[in-house]
Amino acid sequence: MHRLLADAHADAHLEAMADICRRPAWREFWEFLDVRTFSFGDFGLDQNIKDAKLWHFCQDEGLLLLTANRNDDGPDSLEATIRADATVHSLPVLTIAKAHDFLKKRSYAELAAIRLFEILFDLEKYRGTGRLFLPEEFR
Repeated sequence: MHRLLADAHADAHLEAMADICRRPAWREFWEFLDVRTFSFGDFGLDQNIKDAKLWHFCQDEGLLLLTANRNDDGPDSLEATIRADATVHSLPVLTIAKAHDFLKKRSYAELAAIRLFEILFDLEKYRGTGRLFLPEEFR
């Protein structure tokens, strides 16, 4: 089973991604991978949780964090936390490269969904990579 958690500003992105992945062309893959999606509310997480605490929570709970963008604004930022605390066993953080385009352009969102499937099919290969962008070619 794969569990995806939308960060505080990515609920709409994760919902849209799941909708794409559940379409007839992709549904069999989605079900085979047994993907579950979650929001902060499902775990009682505060919308203002510090990035470092969120990253550690996801690692402890085996959740892939989907972000619309988290920056490197200090020692508690998501990027700084990944650099400081990630190991070869850490789950990657999935970041939608262009969050605005994702919600506005279907072709872009579909490319992101394809990249998500690639990652989920071989997740062990991506442990310890830190941050992965969806879609990959739009970093």
